[in-house]
Amino acid sequence: MTKKIVDLSSYQADSLSYMKQLKKWGTDGIMVKLTEGTGYLSPKAGTQITNGFKAFNTVGVYHFFHGRGTAEAQYFLAWVKKMGLDKSTVLAIDVEAPDLPWKTTSQVNVFLRYLISHGYKNVITYGSGSWFNAGRINRFQLVDKSIWVAAYGVSQPGVANANAWQYTDNFHGVDASYDFDGVLIGTSSTSKTKPKKDSYWSDNGLYEVIAKKPVHIYSTPKFKGGHMRRSVLAKGSKVYAKAVKYGAVNRLMLDKDNYITANKKFVKLVRKSGGK
Repeated sequence: MTKKIVDLSSYQADSLSYMKQLKKWGTDGIMVKLTEGTGYLSPKAGTQITNGFKAFNTVGVYHFFHGRGTAEAQYFLAWVKKMGLDKSTVLAIDVEAPDLPWKTTSQVNVFLRYLISHGYKNVITYGSGSWFNAGRINRFQLVDKSIWVAAYGVSQPGVANANAWQYTDNFHGVDASYDFDGVLIGTSSTSKTKPKKDSYWSDNGLYEVIAKKPVHIYSTPKFKGGHMRRSVLAKGSKVYAKAVKYGAVNRLMLDKDNYITANKKFVKLVRKSGGK
């Protein structure tokens, strides 16, 4: 399903109320200008990113390119990381500066390769339809073929199989795009990556509490209801326990009426029963 994305720079507001208003106007996500060249950082980028996540739960960022592939990619990526954006973040290169050489593709590729080599693979190249059609940006030579085409006052992007189309520069005073296949909206989150699924011990043996907070001892493996808590084990405590199945997970049974978690975040196996 096509999504509507707006791109923001220091010309736009950065408040949460503004982000919520954009959402009320039908916006599904935002792309924020982060950097330009090798010395410019948008003064509003940090707040726009923070409040953008609160409103949309996804934010992409872009870099305004001046033709120095490696240097600009290094500068951009350094700020991407400082902003706490993880490797699922959509990163765009904005290729439209008047100081760029007529043919820009080779240095655009240098920029893209740098991002991809550092694990940021959700990349896209932005440019006007005329630049793509004239070959200033050669879509077929790009290391990543995803393109975001700007073309105003027309009924279509004018470039075959464009992934996204910036169709206006005045959607309530801001540039707006149609994201045809989700390439702009992405799945970005803050630097905390998706949590790994918890894993549980399944061995009998000697265990040590490694959690900072005390681990509760329960009277049943159900682990619900404060009345079932008997006492606690502080960090560093060691106990012999038997792994027992409870639903889809395991518990550690100290004896018939005493159970603790088998979650590997909280306890570690020191020695299996019968082991040395």
